[in-house]
Amino acid sequence: MNKFLILLFCLILYIGQAQNKTVNKPNILFILADDLGINALNCYGNHLVESPNIDKLFSEGMHFTNGYSNDPTCAPSRASIMSGQYVPRHQVYRVADRFKKDEKTLNGMKYLPPDNYHLEGSGVGLTLNKITIAEALKANGYMTSAYGKWHLGHNELQIQNQGFDEGFEITGHYNFKTYPKQNNIDASLYSADYITEKTIDFIKKAKASKNPFFAYVPYYLVHKPLEPKKKYLDHFKNKLQGNDSVGPDEIKVLAMIKSLDDSVGQLLSKLNELGLEDDTIVIFTSDNGHYKTESNIFNQPYKGVKGETFEGGIRVPYIFKWPNHIAFNTLSKEPIIHIDLYPTILGLTNSQKPENYQLDGEDLSPILLGSLNKTKRKALIWEYTNYAGYNPKTREFRSQWVNVIQMDGYKLTEVVENHSYYMYHLTTDPYETKDVYQDFPELSKKLKIQLEQWKNETSYQDPRPNPNYKLSPKKD
Repeated sequence: MNKFLILLFCLILYIGQAQNKTVNKPNILFILADDLGINALNCYGNHLVESPNIDKLFSEGMHFTNGYSNDPTCAPSRASIMSGQYVPRHQVYRVADRFKKDEKTLNGMKYLPPDNYHLEGSGVGLTLNKITIAEALKANGYMTSAYGKWHLGHNELQIQNQGFDEGFEITGHYNFKTYPKQNNIDASLYSADYITEKTIDFIKKAKASKNPFFAYVPYYLVHKPLEPKKKYLDHFKNKLQGNDSVGPDEIKVLAMIKSLDDSVGQLLSKLNELGLEDDTIVIFTSDNGHYKTESNIFNQPYKGVKGETFEGGIRVPYIFKWPNHIAFNTLSKEPIIHIDLYPTILGLTNSQKPENYQLDGEDLSPILLGSLNKTKRKALIWEYTNYAGYNPKTREFRSQWVNVIQMDGYKLTEVVENHSYYMYHLTTDPYETKDVYQDFPELSKKLKIQLEQWKNETSYQDPRPNPNYKLSPKKD
């Protein structure tokens, strides 16, 4: 063989190898827990919890200690994950407009919040105009699936119209429901077991097709109703007998977390069994903070619960694993929020960003891969518009419209209803015990300016006067 043919052969081989490197993208297994608080895992410090499989995942990758949801409730946070956008841009503001059916609350509101995106016949959900992370990955050669809690619309807005090759919504635990309704399903199964089974079937199909996969696994655990498996409920009742610091509901939650951990373990074991572990990025997080329980042991030591923008309502765990790429047992103190997941997944997989589509988050792949240790953004911002639980005697709401900015270690909250503010210095007071708004007028002004700039950039809708507003006399 002459030198020319040898060079030609080498060139062809090189081109083939380069093409294979482009085609062989890593798989993504994205596990989303429901209502799992920042203190609801053993690896994050709650030693009442039994979560050995998630703990192992934690030790084999990088976890974030300042992880946030985009909203303290389900639907808006999930819309941010799927769209990569802040709430005012995707316009899934609330789970439902319950204030419209609560006369006391409606009459007590000076302002009406912006309307949820709603499609007739499909309900509140994510508009088809958004390019979901699934659609972006499909355009980059991925097979996609989603079995579990969708919460972003039915019918036209269902899972399979939003970039997923297969999947359907599954809600509840025992006697779970499916959307669209699926026939020939034993709904007496525990939904987490069924979701795991369907996801594993999809992973097997993806491997057989030799295509990379994106498996989105939004479990219903540990959302209410509190329906643990009996064997785990009995286990924790016996284990915690005589421990008066843990309430009956909290024992049920501990049992449900153990079921979630079982399902995560089954998925991870299957990756290993199929020889896919090294080629798969695993992401684990939650949609928002934990709901209220007897002693709030799943949010501690932070203030607040699900439905509130205090830290306990928006702090969530984040764990990333990718063998030989993300270092074992590492942590980042940098803030991460749901909208970062979309650009980060694109960055980790070297996938093209959709053209002419706004992504609000930051690609944190350089932090995960060890080339950087700091984020670039100035601030994290929340808009939470849920009015609920008005008390005419005190003229106070259990929940109301607030805008929140966290920057330079400070967290400023704007209360829209009465144009007031409060602020915490999270660096020295992470548990939000002391309002320092009056102590730092120049800093407060700086944060307000940044918040107003964000409003201008994200299609924020200003408050509208509420025609139903009736000021009741305040009673002592």
